[in-house]
Parts: sequence; C-alpha cells; structure tokens
Amino acid sequence: MGSIVHFLVGAAFLQGFFLSLIYIFSKKHKSVANTFLGLFLLATVVEALNSDILPFEKVGTYVTREYFALPDVVLFIPLFFLRFVLEKLGNSHKYKRFFLVNYILALLISLITLVNLYWFFFESSSISLKYGPQFIFWIHFGIKAFAFIITTYCFLLALNEILQYRKLVRNEFSDYNLLQINWLLNLVYLLLPAILLWGIAILFAAVAPYPEDLDMGIFGIVAIFLFYLSYQAYVRPNLFERLPDSILKNDSSFEDDGCSQEKSSQIEALMVENEFFLDQDLSLHSFAKAISRSPRMISNCINQNFRQNFNEWVNGFRVQRAQELIKNDKKNRLSIEGIGLESGFKSRSSLYAAFKNTTGCSPGEYRKRNQFSH
Repeated sequence: MGSIVHFLVGAAFLQGFFLSLIYIFSKKHKSVANTFLGLFLLATVVEALNSDILPFEKVGTYVTREYFALPDVVLFIPLFFLRFVLEKLGNSHKYKRFFLVNYILALLISLITLVNLYWFFFESSSISLKYGPQFIFWIHFGIKAFAFIITTYCFLLALNEILQYRKLVRNEFSDYNLLQINWLLNLVYLLLPAILLWGIAILFAAVAPYPEDLDMGIFGIVAIFLFYLSYQAYVRPNLFERLPDSILKNDSSFEDDGCSQEKSSQIEALMVENEFFLDQDLSLHSFAKAISRSPRMISNCINQNFRQNFNEWVNGFRVQRAQELIKNDKKNRLSIEGIGLESGFKSRSSLYAAFKNTTGCSPGEYRKRNQFSH
C-alpha cells in the first residue's frame, strides 16, 4: 500500500514538473499569473526532491539527502503561490516591497547549495561534514520554522485579498462573471490541511525524531492540491483583468440625513428609464457619473433601502429583462445566449448564474415553465 501511495505522489509531482514548464514557457497560456503558477509548481517539485518522497539518495557520489545538498526553495513556494493569487486579482502591486525582501532572502538561502557543491568538488567535503549534523539541523530547522510563518502569513493574506476582492465586486461592479472565484478560494482552503500538518511536523522535529509519515501526509495533500490547481488554471487561463481600486475608499462625500426613500426611488427610476443595466461593463463609478450623484450615496441607498449590493441590484434588472424576453419570445426564436446579451449580461455563464440565483431555476427551465403555463 505504501509503495502505491509513493508512486501516486511521485506521479503527481512529475506531472507538476511538466505542467510548470508549460505554464512558464507556453505561448498559449502566457500570462504573468500563469508564469508564477509555473514557478510555484517548479519550486514545489524541487522541495519534494529534498524530502524522502522521491526514491533516490545520490547522484553519483553526491548525497542529495544531506541538508543544503539541493537548493532549499521552501521560502519561494508561498511567495510564488501568493503572487499567482494576487496577479489573478490584480493586487500584486500593493506588495512590491514584501515580495522583494522575501525573494532576496529566499535566493540567499537557496544559494547555500553552491557552497556545498564547491566543497564537494574542490575539498571532497560538505557543509554537514564541516559543521556537524546537529548544528546544520538547527539551522535548517530555523529556516523551516521561518518558512512556516511566511506560508501562514501568505495563506491569510491570500484569503483576505480574495474576500476583499469579492466585496469590491459586489459593491462596485455589475459583471456577474467577476464573482465566479470560488475555485480560487477553494485553492487557498486546500492548502490549510497541509499547513496544519507542516506546523505539527515542525513541533515534532523540535522535541523528537521527525515522523516521516507526516511528510507523506503533507505531500499527499499537496499532490491533490496540484491536480486541482492545474485543472482550474487550465480552464481559466485568463480569468479577468485587474480591477481598479475601490472608488468608495476615496469618496469623501456623504449625506448628513442618510439616504431617504425618495432618493432611492429617484436612483431606481434613472436606472430603469435610461436602461443603464444594459451596459455590460456598468460600474458604480460609471453609473454615478452618468446620473451626477455621489457613488457613496448610491451605494448607501442600494444597501439601506433595497437591501442589496450594487452587483445584485443591477443584475436584478437584467434578469427581469431576460424574463420579459423569454415570455415575449413565444416561438423560441431567440437563443439563451442572445437573450443574455440583450439583457446586459456579458456571457452565457453570467446569465445562468444570476438567473438561477434570482429565480431558483435556469433560463431554459424558466422558458419551459412559461410555455406550459400558456
């Protein structure tokens, strides 16, 4: 059983290696996000070479299982993954200094292997032989503990950025496709078990012999993660472009008396009369500019008096228009995709998602029900 598990985990990391080359060098899937996805996969495979996951211990007479015999890239792994997430969300520019400092530190640690190679080729020695395994163990332990802290921070940062992004889209953008990021959230959640096991492993290593079964558990979870991540990145090679920063953060205007029902009714009337919701790229900013109102006041009115966010509110009008088109299309001359485009939806998938969220059924099911009712 153990050999089968080793084989499957090894196969996952071998696949990860080939996928890393595709993401880094393929023109078809070329994007900054996918480049960092490829680097993340490559760093994960190199880190697996430093463990007992893969079945060889030497290259010639060079012992690969010694500390620092291979490049220690564990610090790169969380950095590359976080960069991948932030590039997908368009927020990497906010963390330039954080990445620069940690890239330099990770590079310096990985370059210790060059020292080991120099002593191996020119002095027939190694870092472990020169300083003793116990001293090297605690140096290596310190690096792993620091990497665990950085990984935990990157995990929490990625989670927060995804949740903030979703909040921004709901409050300021009408494109329903932009909310379809549960796959990215699932990627982050999939890392949680591996991070927890890693923390347990570090605690074990500090007080007792290191349990190798924990390594297999960690890399087993990472293998599942690699399969899921690879699939999702392939079906969504260019998910969406970077969004601008929130305009509500910079909107200092406010209403002393709050948002009255009258103001809300005026805003709704302007939306319906001018059919702004038919603009596929409608945002809170463009809508506020078109009706000469404060974005914050509009947002407050929608939240307080309609009990919705901007995305829900606008897509509610689009769903209503889609329902009208379906009801009036007695002979089914319009395709579902055509109905979506004429209702202001940017894609068939966004129509289906918003329609089902509002009515509880798909446009096709709604059309069938409407036909039977007549």
